[in-house]
Amino acid sequence: MKNDFTWHKVSEEEKENIRKESKHLLKEFANKLEKIKSKEKHFENKNGTRTEGNGWETDKNFRSVTFSNAKLIEDNSIVAERRSWNK
Repeated sequence: MKNDFTWHKVSEEEKENIRKESKHLLKEFANKLEKIKSKEKHFENKNGTRTEGNGWETDKNFRSVTFSNAKLIEDNSIVAERRSWNK
């Protein structure tokens, strides 16, 4: 079983199987997402655009809690590392 997951050159047949399985999984996922009922829905008009609404209410303490968890804050913004995983 260990050898099933090691790197190997992918054949054209395997690539096609991966494409088909990926499409199937995406369609299945999209169908499940459509069934989820959310608070805010967006409806497109005849032009294919949507009318902007007022959005949703955010927890009033969100900003203070988020800032209290941040390592460094400058000019009312959280300062974070960029791409530290690429080192």
